[in-house]
Amino acid sequence: MTQIYQFPLGIAQNEYFCNRVTETETLIRNINSCTHTVIVSPRRYGKTSLAYRAIEQCGLVYVKIDLYMATDHQDIEKAILKGINAIIASVTGVTDKILDSIKNYMKSIRPRLEMGAGEIKLILEASKEATPQENICEALQILDAILQKKSQKAVLLIDEFQEVERVAKDKGIEGAIRHVAQETQNFAVIFSGSKRNLLKSMFNDRNKPLYRLCDEIILERISATDYLKFINKFAKSKWCKHLSELAFEKIIECTERHPYYVNALLRSIFILEKLPTENIILDSWFDLAEKKRDDLFYEADVLTNIQKKLLIAIANGVNQELTSKYFLNQYQLASSSVIRALDELVAEDFIEKKQKHYQLIDPLLKTALKHLLFLA
Repeated sequence: MTQIYQFPLGIAQNEYFCNRVTETETLIRNINSCTHTVIVSPRRYGKTSLAYRAIEQCGLVYVKIDLYMATDHQDIEKAILKGINAIIASVTGVTDKILDSIKNYMKSIRPRLEMGAGEIKLILEASKEATPQENICEALQILDAILQKKSQKAVLLIDEFQEVERVAKDKGIEGAIRHVAQETQNFAVIFSGSKRNLLKSMFNDRNKPLYRLCDEIILERISATDYLKFINKFAKSKWCKHLSELAFEKIIECTERHPYYVNALLRSIFILEKLPTENIILDSWFDLAEKKRDDLFYEADVLTNIQKKLLIAIANGVNQELTSKYFLNQYQLASSSVIRALDELVAEDFIEKKQKHYQLIDPLLKTALKHLLFLA
């Protein structure tokens, strides 16, 4: 039976998890010591894969709380309480000792007992008379007390955490989390999100409640050396040979070592019967760009005309001195508009600045802008 190679576009697990050894070890240490962590990187770099791998190796109860669709502070309250209830259900049945241990924290939260699967479950319900931050703070305190009573630890993975700043700014939720998180020795919080500049400001601005609460893990692109070992392990299994040096270099050149796109390209070449050449790999990359063209441009459709012009220029190698007189005259732009547009593109993770050069974060969008922009 032919083996199917499913390089994941979502969570990378087991043999499909590439490198991240140092980051995994750091996160495991943080989880075991209840040191809270913020994982910072652009989208699709494998933040969730890293978190799951570390949590799995720790063997602890965990819950993922995704705030992506939150529209206000009440949505965030519901999501966090739902996650807390999930952990409580996983670590304990209700006993008199458990109820007694949390009585001091029961001020606004409404406990509800529910029979299920042969045992009584404790469910925390938000009080309408209290603010969301009060409910969140109290629920976290109750969770902490229960974990302490049961001599257990747990992990809260809160994804798209920047939404707290976007939809619930100044609502006190960050302060409520800090109030409990800075004292607990029973649960660790892993924060991550897809807007890294906003996320970093939430934890690095001394005027923000979460300032210096967390250890910070910054995910960079995986090295070519690590990818060479990773890819050739599968190539040897598939074709009984390693990729040629030129073929491997073409993968690196196309994907720019972006983790999501490395896997996307590998998915397309590992269905081939013969060992791929560099030309076949390039054709596969262009085919992927053409298939994803509409999706890529849909994501960029929210941009202003100036932002789009700058993206096209940067994709085509005009990546420095973007406020020079020559560039401004060529594109008929004002210096102040360019500076503002560049800042916005950086904030939204379309581009990043390395030394004095701007570059697109998404290599497939770069290819689409360079080669497919005016194709019907």
